[in-house]
Parts: sequence; C-alpha cells; structure tokens
Amino acid sequence: MSVAYQNLLVYYLSGTGNALTASRWMVEQAASKGIHAQLIPVDRTKTPVVPELHGRTLIGFCFPTHGFGIPWFMLKFIWRFPKIKNSKVFISNTRAGSKLSKVFLPGISGMAQWIPLLILLLKGYGIKGLLPLDMPSNWISVHPGYKAKVVNSMFVRNHAIIVRCMEALLSGKRFYHYYVFATLPLDVALAPIMLGYQMYGRFLFAKMFIATDKCNGCGICFEKCPVRAIRMYGAKPYWTLNCESCMRCISICPERAIQASHLMATLIIIATTMLPVYLLIFDFFGSLPRMVFTSLDFFLEWGIKLLLYVMVYFVVWIFLRYKIISLLFEYTSLTRYWRGYKAPNTSAKDYIPKRKKI
Repeated sequence: MSVAYQNLLVYYLSGTGNALTASRWMVEQAASKGIHAQLIPVDRTKTPVVPELHGRTLIGFCFPTHGFGIPWFMLKFIWRFPKIKNSKVFISNTRAGSKLSKVFLPGISGMAQWIPLLILLLKGYGIKGLLPLDMPSNWISVHPGYKAKVVNSMFVRNHAIIVRCMEALLSGKRFYHYYVFATLPLDVALAPIMLGYQMYGRFLFAKMFIATDKCNGCGICFEKCPVRAIRMYGAKPYWTLNCESCMRCISICPERAIQASHLMATLIIIATTMLPVYLLIFDFFGSLPRMVFTSLDFFLEWGIKLLLYVMVYFVVWIFLRYKIISLLFEYTSLTRYWRGYKAPNTSAKDYIPKRKKI
C-alpha cells in the first residue's frame, strides 16, 4: 500500500487508558508503514506544541466522551490548535460501549465529534476521518467496571476497526464510520443534555471525589491528574472544579483510597435545591427589561449553584480528617464495592509527571 503522508501526529487525552490505547494502535499502524509517527499527550497542556514537520502530515485528535460531548479541557486545546500547512485531520472519540452476551452495543457520541469538527473546519482544516470507538465505559461513578473477559473482547474488536481506519487514512482516503451518520438524529437530540452537563453536571461530578483515611499522601493523583484539577493541602488531595471526572485518580491510586462519594453528591443536590438564594434578590432586578432580567437570573442562579457545590464540598473535606466521618463517606460510596476500571496494559507510569506540590 502506498502512503499519502510522511508524518502522523496523534494528540490524545485519556483518563484510564482507553484513548491512550487507541492512539497507540494508530501510531503503531503508521510506524509499520514507515511513516514518522508521534504520540503526543494533551495532559496539562495550555498551549499546543507542534513538532517540526517536513512533508504531508495527518493529525489525529483522540479523546473520551464526557456527558455526550467533548471534555472541556480537550475542547480548549482544539480551539487553540494552530493551522498547520500541508496537513489534514481526523477525530476519534472513545465512548461507553458495552456488550450483551455476544452482541457488542454502541455507545453514544452526542456532540463529541460535531463540535470539534466545526472548530477545525473554521480553522481551514480538511477532515479526513471521523471514528467513534466503543471502548469499555470507565465512568465508575455511575456503574461498575466490566469484567476482564468483556474488556478484552471489546479491545480486540476496536483494534480491528482502527487497523481498517488507518489503512484507509494513511493511503489518502477518507474514513467516516457509519455510526457517525446513523446516530446523528440522536446526537442532535442529546445536545441540551450535553449543554446541561457542561454547565452543571461536570462540576457536580468533580465534587464527588474524596480521599478516605486510607490515603497516605503519596501525591500520585496530584502528579498524574491530566487537567491539574487536584491540589495537595498538607497530605490530602482536594478536587477543584477543573476536574473532568476522567477516573484516572481512582484507577491509579495504590491504596484504593479515592472514592466517588455518592453521599457527597446527595448533600450537594439537597443544598442546591433547598436553598434558592437567588430568589431573595428578584425584586431588585424586577424593574429591568425582561430579556435582561432573564439573563441575569440565569447566570445568578448558575453562579450560586457552583458556589454551593464548593461550599458543601469544602465543609465535608475539612471534616474528613476525622476517621468516623471518613468512614461514613467511604462506606456510602458505591465505588468502594464495585469493580474499578483501567485499560489493559496501562499503568500510572504511562502518564507524564510531575508538578511541584503547593
């Protein structure tokens, strides 16, 4: 097979190794054909770095699907990505695939491909491929991880899909997986949920993470967080609103000390529904034009809810130093009881270090 490119760059964001594994497979296919291929993590990157290139270049962006959309961190990265001459791009999102008996069931992309597609088109890029990958779901805040046998069978299937995709792309052809168009009506219908996740859901899930009294302060979660969302105060990690709920911290914690606290989520939801503080100042804005009043009301309510997320979390985080409180939140976390998830053949060493503690 003749190749159409001299270079392949794959930029990836990965929490528990799904997107990392898929990106590795892409690079391996290119390298086997003599193409200069580079795997570039987006972790903790504010300004995209582009290596010096000679010849035609194919650029891939690989990332997980969060809340039927692209992770906010990856979206900002693509927004900042420069236009590179003599290059084409493809987009691949890993999403929550599953398996029922011997039948593989697709996940749902939502707007995870369409939003970066629009951004890259506006930048002037030619889009050569769209590839949703139904990798095993890692969102163990919501459900248990899959058994190893199921995970391995899903990996075998996705590897074959990637081989077929890269054969087409590297030869200069286009590759648009049929799922992209078959599920388009559903993807568009889920756009409001995606927006709600970006406005509220991701912040709620960010504030579910706690470290129980099993935590020894090693700081691995802090060093390896892909979006710099964890702070170390003393010997205890604290999750900020920047968290993307990628589950990397839970999957690599050597002490299994990190949990997604469902009691914490319950307390936050109660606080935001039982304390509508914004109502107290409705009268102040009542004389404003309706459009202005409605806009101010929306942003005020949104801001107060985020403030309550932080306040409830901070109070609980303070009291977690007491063992009885720590045990209460640990034993009411479903993640303590059910199977975790980490992609096969990945470990904490696969994620770039290091940051100084503050």
